Amino acid sequence: MIRQKTSFSLHLVKIMIKGLHIGTSGWSYPEDWKDVFYHKSATPLQQYLTYFDTAEINSSFYALPSPKFIKHLMSPVAEGKFFTAKLPKAVTHDNRLKLEGAGGVVLDEYFELFRPLRARLAALLIQLPPWNIEKMGDVETFLAALDPSFRYAIEFRDESWLVPRIWSLLEKYKIAHVIVDEPKLPINLQVTTDFSYIRWHGHGTNPWFYYRYSIEELEAWLPRLDSLKGETDTILGYFNNHFEAYSPLNAFQMLQLLDMANQKQITKLERMLSKLSVDQTHLSDF
Repeated sequence: MIRQKTSFSLHLVKIMIKGLHIGTSGWSYPEDWKDVFYHKSATPLQQYLTYFDTAEINSSFYALPSPKFIKHLMSPVAEGKFFTAKLPKAVTHDNRLKLEGAGGVVLDEYFELFRPLRARLAALLIQLPPWNIEKMGDVETFLAALDPSFRYAIEFRDESWLVPRIWSLLEKYKIAHVIVDEPKLPINLQVTTDFSYIRWHGHGTNPWFYYRYSIEELEAWLPRLDSLKGETDTILGYFNNHFEAYSPLNAFQMLQLLDMANQKQITKLERMLSKLSVDQTHLSDF
């Protein structure tokens, strides 16, 4: 099956929610976050949205979501909240951005599933594999074929992508460059459209995101965020270091450093720090 190419139409692009918004990559980590972030019998989504206004849907990278899952995100629980969602790896990795055949079929199914959620989707995340640009399909053909009723951000994981030709393409198609904090790429604050997208992966080993950012590391981001605020009205930032509930912990700490944390978030942060401190003390006994 050859996928019909969708022309890019700027007037269909939704307006971004202004301001700086911080959340985590995924929220369904019942074991890692149990007794540190999650305590009640309410669903993980209900508890998560009590404290954060946005979340990145990570599960859609591994498999297409069910209509039931989409309906869950449209429930009153999520009223006033918004999401971003990863494109399937079947498109970005398995088929290397090539949309002839299986890649195009999966992408069409993905768009169809997420279309009812468009009002609560700030952007769709295109995370590329850590491969040289020459190993992938033609990126402009791919970008031109994207459904223009969604906004997009693209995450590069190889330095061969960080070149003027790619920046120009992102500007042409209004795609945000994803700023990453990870071990193998430099922090590049390039802005290519009217919003910025940040992913804090961590600097651990096996895997990178088994990592807890120190306050000093988070403080180093304050001038970077100030710089981005001078270039765009919207910044979306997500912590991906979910092990041991480090991502919500670091998200709260970043909000506190920015003087953006409310009392509920500050109280939750204090409880989490206390719990993690007790757990660390017990571990040191062995």
